[in-house]
Amino acid sequence: MQRAPKGQPLQKAPPPAKGRWSIPTFSGRRLRDTFKTGRTAATAAGTALLVLSTFVSTVALAPAAHAADPVVVTLTFDDAHADQLGAAAYMNAKGLKGTFYVPSGFLNADAAYMSTAQALALQSAGNEIGGHSVTHADLAFADTAEVTRQICNDRISLRDLGFRITSFAYPYASSTPAIEGIANTCGYNSARGLGDIASHIAGTETFPLAETMPPADPFLTKAPDQIDNTWTLQNLEDLTLKAQPGGGWMQYTFHHIGVDTEPLNVTTANFNALIDFLAAEQSAGRIVVKTVDQVIGGAVKNNTAGPQPPAPLTSGNLIRNPGFETAGPIAGDAPYCWVPGGFGTNTYTYSTVTAAHTGTAAQQVVVSSYQSGNAKILPPQDTGQCTPTVTPGQRYSMSAWYTSTANTQFEIYYRTGTGSWHYWTSSPYFGPAATFTQATWTSPPVPAGATAMTLSLTMFSAGTLVTDDYSLTKAAVDPGAFQSMAPVRLLDTRSSGGPVGPKGTVSFQVGGNSGIPANVAAVTFNLTVTNPTSNGFVTAYASGTTRPNASNLNYDTGQTVPNSVTVPVGADGKVTLYSESTGTANLIADVSGYYAAGTAVAGGAFRPVAPARFLDTRTTGTPVAPKGSVSFQVGGNSGIPAGVSAVTFNLTVANSTSNGFVTAYASGTSIPTASNLNYDRGQIVPNRVTVPVGADGKVSLYNESTGTAHLIADVSGYYMSGPVTLPGMFQPIAPTRFLDTRSGSPVAANGTIPVQIGSVSGVPATASATIFNLTVANPTRNGFVTAYPSGSSLPNASNVNYAAGQIVPNSVTVPLGPDGKVSLTNSSTGTTHLIADVSGYFL
Repeated sequence: MQRAPKGQPLQKAPPPAKGRWSIPTFSGRRLRDTFKTGRTAATAAGTALLVLSTFVSTVALAPAAHAADPVVVTLTFDDAHADQLGAAAYMNAKGLKGTFYVPSGFLNADAAYMSTAQALALQSAGNEIGGHSVTHADLAFADTAEVTRQICNDRISLRDLGFRITSFAYPYASSTPAIEGIANTCGYNSARGLGDIASHIAGTETFPLAETMPPADPFLTKAPDQIDNTWTLQNLEDLTLKAQPGGGWMQYTFHHIGVDTEPLNVTTANFNALIDFLAAEQSAGRIVVKTVDQVIGGAVKNNTAGPQPPAPLTSGNLIRNPGFETAGPIAGDAPYCWVPGGFGTNTYTYSTVTAAHTGTAAQQVVVSSYQSGNAKILPPQDTGQCTPTVTPGQRYSMSAWYTSTANTQFEIYYRTGTGSWHYWTSSPYFGPAATFTQATWTSPPVPAGATAMTLSLTMFSAGTLVTDDYSLTKAAVDPGAFQSMAPVRLLDTRSSGGPVGPKGTVSFQVGGNSGIPANVAAVTFNLTVTNPTSNGFVTAYASGTTRPNASNLNYDTGQTVPNSVTVPVGADGKVTLYSESTGTANLIADVSGYYAAGTAVAGGAFRPVAPARFLDTRTTGTPVAPKGSVSFQVGGNSGIPAGVSAVTFNLTVANSTSNGFVTAYASGTSIPTASNLNYDRGQIVPNRVTVPVGADGKVSLYNESTGTAHLIADVSGYYMSGPVTLPGMFQPIAPTRFLDTRSGSPVAANGTIPVQIGSVSGVPATASATIFNLTVANPTRNGFVTAYPSGSSLPNASNVNYAAGQIVPNSVTVPLGPDGKVSLTNSSTGTTHLIADVSGYFL
């Protein structure tokens, strides 16, 4: 589901679930003809609305002069949609096999597409898997290098996954003689077009009733138009019936089966009825159903990869050909590095006009009729030729000059890996403008796992939009702003360097590592101690500075103990870890974000301080009483301003006389239903805490226990007070319980549970990251939990390590997925309950 831009309601229906746009749709024949002659404008009717008419009398059946060979029928399926799996099962149950054209970038993209395992199962059942380009690109708009990557690399990727790849289908039936030659060079034995065989579609009446056997051109095999939701069962059967007197080859092209919301759909009832019909015709000897590979034949060939894409632009304007001045590969059509696109039901044309903001070219989109969706021209869904490369967690500032007769807005897509494109988000509206006006907007942080993005101003009503002079740059990061990132392991002494010795230190590089800028103020990471040979504690501090009188993590012999750390980074970009122990210990650091360098002044900006002890009840000799509380001064203390919004500190419990937990909260407010640190009698347990500061500048700590406990607070930074409006700034909230599986079922062994953060309890949908205390309770086996953005891959990192029966807390700072969720994965052979208490979020 699309999330509304910050401060805006949901403004339009979201794009289709498949998460990519489509070019203006033609029947395949007319598309290729116009490519060969050049075109200056195109008309689209949604994703796949075609002009229809009835099958006219010129294709009525005439008695056969002699018996022809049986018609060869091939059932082809495009785009790896998961709804094709049920169709394949029914088809295969009737003894029929088909050819499934799979863009390699779509496999495993999400639940709407097939997984590799599902596609391999289709092949094992006797079906054929064919290539369909890496990203389902409109190849006629790409240069030779990109076309070669799309076709050759797609074939290599599929082959390396275990598929027998001999057949190809041109996405959108978009081909030229040069592209057909590349398909041959890339090792395919054939390639399918569309729209050159007679059907009920207007304009095809005089076309052949079937492809010849063998095809005259195996790299442009003829087929009827793709099947959409306007085709009747009789239309489907007629393709075979009317071809039978003369024989030949009939290729059916399906996209969706039984998905009523998709234009390129055939109902399950009609599909099954067609399969029943074809099975009966085959039993009667009038047709033979084969895969494309069975029709064409030939050995499986080897091929080399396409050329490497050009080096990405990393500074300045990341848009190639931003002013449309460089012509594209199709004379008179879209400019270089731009393609038309849209979704929904609308009719539009696009063209190059000379009334430009600068130079001699601008792009015009005219929507002449509108029901839903939008139309635009944008950088293509490619493998790196044109679309800007982006960094997860980074925000980008975009602009474009436009005139428009109606509202417009930026729409953004992002790519994961090399081929899976997804809708991301849209900007607020920009109003109609009679003269060129600049639209500007800064995106949310790029989602985890994203490698590239594309954007455009769109037309989502009837009207005319002219755009020119696009720009995309890395957004300036304000000092003290948090930049979230997918957790990444920057230190693991088990695999490098060996355990830290008694009273020893180890440093790890933060600045300039894994996409982190060379100069940052502070870093947030999860610190884990494992395999210690004696008791001890670890202190984290900025490299090159004096080790502070503070601790971040306490451990016993043999324990595996985690704790979250936020600490300043040294001038050399490093953090140092000191192990106070008579034994050795291995240390692991999983970084989840950093704070921008500079003097932080904005509301919600973070200012790190060298860790300093603000509270230690052991020095007063008075532990916190059962169900008692203690407060300590933050504002106006040790150089911290009197008015701050929140504080980050390491909280340690020591010498407890009973089991219990501690809750931190703003002084003067009610004790929340949340916890920060759970402990057993006699344990020394630490946990990082980020919590609002009270109006009196204090933080209170409540001890929920029947016994006493000493509490220690080591402060490592604070957040500035004032309105929180800038990206990356922190807004604290009273600790609030967002998840508690104890009210239902525990998380399964090796299971994952989502937690909705955005759009809940006042957290905005556009929040980029969150801080919450994660508690493991009642685990049945040893294990660990990893928190990461929803929609991204499980990282090689951990947040909480636990043993069977333990109650273990740890603070988590993690990016939110595009849907506003965090995923929690329980890596264990047993179950466990999880509790999440949120204390704030980052814009």
